[in-house]
Amino acid sequence: MAARPGLGRERNPLRRRSDRIQGYCALGAVFLVLAVLPVAVIIGLQTWHHYSAISDQELASSHLVTATVVAADPETRLARNYLAEVSWTYPDRVEHSGHLAITQTTQVGDRVPVWVNDSGSMTSAPTTRLSVWLDTLGLGLGLTFAAVLVGLAGYRASRFVLNRRRTHDLEVEWRRFNESRSQGYLN
Repeated sequence: MAARPGLGRERNPLRRRSDRIQGYCALGAVFLVLAVLPVAVIIGLQTWHHYSAISDQELASSHLVTATVVAADPETRLARNYLAEVSWTYPDRVEHSGHLAITQTTQVGDRVPVWVNDSGSMTSAPTTRLSVWLDTLGLGLGLTFAAVLVGLAGYRASRFVLNRRRTHDLEVEWRRFNESRSQGYLN
């Protein structure tokens, strides 16, 4: 008899109940992943809008100025950099100074770029659009990957339990079969 489409409700003696349950578990894992995709997109879009607003705010209040290396301290050597004292003049005509990690090739008197806030104080570089995009992409892919892992783990766990149950049922059937055969030969 040819296979018929359907949900397995036909009475096929070779299709066990556990086979149908395993099929439903696989289908559930696929539906879980498909259900998470729109959620991942929505969360990704919300993350994009949130961090884009933060990036815009940081870009509006941060300015790139050129500072001059005043003193370099090789004693503060980090991996490939070391700390140096730098100074710059912000448009308010006030001299500012701070410490910045510079490369080993940078000498006293060299000019280096420094990010400053509206008051002229040194600040970290603003978040770029690329960084926002990569963070958003990473979050969406991470959520999807987590859903795939949960679905796969659930399916594998159900398959493990069902396989143990099938093995147990098969052993019981073989015992019954062997007992009935041995009783038939002895009589």
